Amino acid sequence: MRVERLIGGAMIALALASTSVLAETPKNTLVVADAIDDIITLDPGEVSEVGGVLAANQIYQPLVSVTPDDSSKIIGVLAETWTASEDGKTYTFKMRPGLKFASGNPVTAKDAEYSLRRVVAMKSRSAFILTQFGFSPENVEERIRAADDMTLVIEIGDTYAPSFLYYCLSSYVGGIVDSKLVQAHEVNGDFGNAWLKAENSAGSGPYVLTRWESKQSIMLTRNPNYTGESGGLERIFLQHIPESAAQRLLLEKGDIDIANKLGPDDFGALEGNPDVGFVEGVSGTIYYMGLNVRHEYLARPKVVEALKYLVDYQGIADTISRGTMEVHQTLVPKGFLGAIDYKPYKLDIEKARALLGEAGVSGEFTLDSVVWNTPPYTDFAQAIQATMAQAGVKLNLEVVDGQQWLERYRSASLDIWFGLWGPDYPDPHSNGKAFAVNQKDAPDGSTGLADRFGWDAGKLSQDAMAAVREQDTDKRRAMYEALQKTHTDISPFLYMFQQVRKVGVKSSVKGLVLGQTFSDDRYWNVSK
Repeated sequence: MRVERLIGGAMIALALASTSVLAETPKNTLVVADAIDDIITLDPGEVSEVGGVLAANQIYQPLVSVTPDDSSKIIGVLAETWTASEDGKTYTFKMRPGLKFASGNPVTAKDAEYSLRRVVAMKSRSAFILTQFGFSPENVEERIRAADDMTLVIEIGDTYAPSFLYYCLSSYVGGIVDSKLVQAHEVNGDFGNAWLKAENSAGSGPYVLTRWESKQSIMLTRNPNYTGESGGLERIFLQHIPESAAQRLLLEKGDIDIANKLGPDDFGALEGNPDVGFVEGVSGTIYYMGLNVRHEYLARPKVVEALKYLVDYQGIADTISRGTMEVHQTLVPKGFLGAIDYKPYKLDIEKARALLGEAGVSGEFTLDSVVWNTPPYTDFAQAIQATMAQAGVKLNLEVVDGQQWLERYRSASLDIWFGLWGPDYPDPHSNGKAFAVNQKDAPDGSTGLADRFGWDAGKLSQDAMAAVREQDTDKRRAMYEALQKTHTDISPFLYMFQQVRKVGVKSSVKGLVLGQTFSDDRYWNVSK
């Protein structure tokens, strides 16, 4: 997409029913520029892409959530109160009275029962967040049940850290749907999935889905039955504009209200502009490379270690990612329980060459990778391609759109993946499960990133599961600290950076809240 087209405002103008360039966005509409071509679905039972989760979080509400500035504080959303049994296996939620879905149907425990059972029964790629508690299509009706219209009871299969279930229920997969509406659109036992993929929504949140044009835009309209806090905006319009320079120009011209993908140069250029401000927040997002150990050379631990010395971490953080990333080389993000400051790797070409020699590698070899065609991925990849070439490692970079990028990643049909991992919930097990637990040790038999990249984590897999079951917080913290050092050293994951959230906004925009977990930005309190 060329900058000239964006300046012309064709996509934005059409979506907002205008025929000319917008000198100012409508007062009742929030216009957000982002990279959203990764979205495959907006069904809360299976959504997991960054852009999809961002949109779904404005439409659906969970039973509980966390305060954005302190993830240790759990707050009620659709649930008014919640309690756990002494053995930590039975949880009871009392629903908040008087709430309605966008359809006008009342929000009840029956809806929560249906929604959570639905995720498990659909066996979607996001179901692992719930099935890790021992739920299956065969037992979920017994273990997740509405005792009455206002009481939901959940029985899990094992004892975990007290807050763990609450964190998982606060994630995007915990979004509660209007059971009557969704069931009315079920086709051949699909739980309404096809209907929810076709520009429809069934939530109780502040907005409803009006239109979704794949790889282009999403329009959300205010839910008239929403009674929570609100900035009063009638619409939210998310436009696919991945180029940071284009976002900056549109923000300066007043054609967008929020620019989610600005780069370091853009922030510098916008400093001092009275019409533009910045909103900052803590993010749990980690950028990493996954190495597929099925590859002949990547199966050799010394080769994996060598690649970890072929990235100029600090150089990239100081230049390409200036002010938006910081060097981070462990699986738990800063700000989460058990996070440590462990950064053992730096660019060292000679050390990498020596390790490759110890691994029996002589001469050049090529590794194939796919890269999302949006910053910072393209910039990271090109910089790392240059430093790896100095040790004879040739990176073959295939630049693709967001959907192709995810398809190749999920099929593991590549040697190296340049990607990000945003925690699904604010607990270290979100990352521990993903990067360290193998299918054989997962309670629900689900696969994680370790399996996806062909790696047997051995004892680390069992250690990660032991950590999430530990009831004593201090002991649990120490377990994650020990786990991370070993994992960083021996795993085929090359952790590089943790995101420092910073977005550009028009000075008229007030009330934007940036989330700490996976695309948990909160737009409903925004006013202009």
